[in-house]
Amino acid sequence: MRRLRRLGVPGALVALLGGGVALAQTKPPPLGAPAPQAGGKFAPPSAPIPAPAPAAPQVDKFATTPPPVATPAPPPVAADKFGAQPPAAAAPAPAPTPPAVAPAPSVPANEPPALGQLRALLGPGVTLTYASATDTAGAIRLQDAVLQQPDGQRITAQQLLLRQPRADGITGAEAQGLTLTDKDGTVTAIARMELRDFAVQRPAPGTELRPDQMSLGFLRLESLAVQGSRPVAVGDVTLQNYRAGQAGQFSLGALDVLVPEGGGVVDRVKIGRIAVEGVDLAGTLAALAAKGSPPPPRGAYAAAVEGVTLTQGDVPVGSLGAFRMTGAPAQGGSGPDTGRVTLEALRVEPSPTIAPWLQRLGYQALTGDLSAETRFDTTAGRLELVGLLLGIRDAGALGLSVTLEGVAPEGAPQDRFQGARLAGFALRYLDQSLLGRLAAAEARDSRRPERQVRDGWASQAAGAMGGGVGAVAPVLAAVQRLLRGQAQEVTITVKPPKPIPVNDLAGAAMGGPEEVQRALGITATAR
Repeated sequence: MRRLRRLGVPGALVALLGGGVALAQTKPPPLGAPAPQAGGKFAPPSAPIPAPAPAAPQVDKFATTPPPVATPAPPPVAADKFGAQPPAAAAPAPAPTPPAVAPAPSVPANEPPALGQLRALLGPGVTLTYASATDTAGAIRLQDAVLQQPDGQRITAQQLLLRQPRADGITGAEAQGLTLTDKDGTVTAIARMELRDFAVQRPAPGTELRPDQMSLGFLRLESLAVQGSRPVAVGDVTLQNYRAGQAGQFSLGALDVLVPEGGGVVDRVKIGRIAVEGVDLAGTLAALAAKGSPPPPRGAYAAAVEGVTLTQGDVPVGSLGAFRMTGAPAQGGSGPDTGRVTLEALRVEPSPTIAPWLQRLGYQALTGDLSAETRFDTTAGRLELVGLLLGIRDAGALGLSVTLEGVAPEGAPQDRFQGARLAGFALRYLDQSLLGRLAAAEARDSRRPERQVRDGWASQAAGAMGGGVGAVAPVLAAVQRLLRGQAQEVTITVKPPKPIPVNDLAGAAMGGPEEVQRALGITATAR
């Protein structure tokens, strides 16, 4: 955010999207759509739109000084930027430290009047030069345009088309062959960029530009590549309705990040798609910049991360099919706020740490799923975790439900739950093969029958629960049936006669079996 503040209008707009933006005529796919497919689930970013052939050298008839030398665009990103097939082009050497900025060149005589509005939008200290400018029906086309900021940051475009620039914004813009060079030498290349309905509210003198003082209708960038110690490539980025107080949409496709050698167990991360909708993006960025709390959503919202793969060289380390989060505030100011989170197909591959354990139990890898749904009635202060379910495929599943009362609607977490009371609790475990695999492995290692191994587990459980006296008696009986293989599912339920303060749970647990049973109302079943 500090970088966003110091960039000014041209740089802040670009930094807002991590280095560039572009517009597409089609809307982004709806949230929940499959990750981009191009030769595989986790296809690398699409190749950039080829830049047009360079025009023959020419001199602007309006220029009073020779035109600047065009900055060549970087080569297009290969189909696989970092892989060996096809070989990736060597990353360019970091740009040298920019020299001291020369005095701003004079504005060419007879420059199209609309460019004067653009210069006013860019603000003082930012210079605009170009090889040629053509004004056609209100659209200004620039060839080899260069924006130079006083601190050395530089933005170049092979072609730039501007529609109705104003001192406070611009109706539309299109660009091809963009290159952004930061003052630290970081180079970002963007094949195509376009935007609609961009406007900026000038900050008061002596204050910095805030993210919520900019607005736009639509931005999109295609084929973005960042060179540096951690190369990043992005297939496309789309942003819609970025306006303070309004719900916007953000989408990023085909993210590919190369981690430097020696960075850990993972050296490459790919994400098929990231998407957010129904969130006040401008207000959220402004709040984060001010280290405040983001504004709550006013309607339904959703976020998703799809098609994640982690690799070390050519060896897969892990993957995630999708992470999804959805929710909605209470309708008409009454009823509960609802939310749901899911993790789909989270896969952990064998590693030196867990490979022996997986092999011992007969697993090639571990694949899990998680889901959780919540309901929060802010008026009543009632929070329900309707069902948290964590399952490991071909192993087992663990379910949890909790109901709390007296939860404050706002404030820090430690304050919101200060007066919370437990109204209900349920824990369920379903064994699908894990206990059988553990028993078989221990039987092989100890050369004992599996029945003897399981009976030993049941005895250990009795010792851990103090012999199953009082409140724990029904729990112990159910757990022992599960450990002996006589049941596959155990459910433990806590239903206090009246909601008990969460801060008093530890004291109730120390009061002895009868006190625990009286306060919590514990029951257990096995089947």
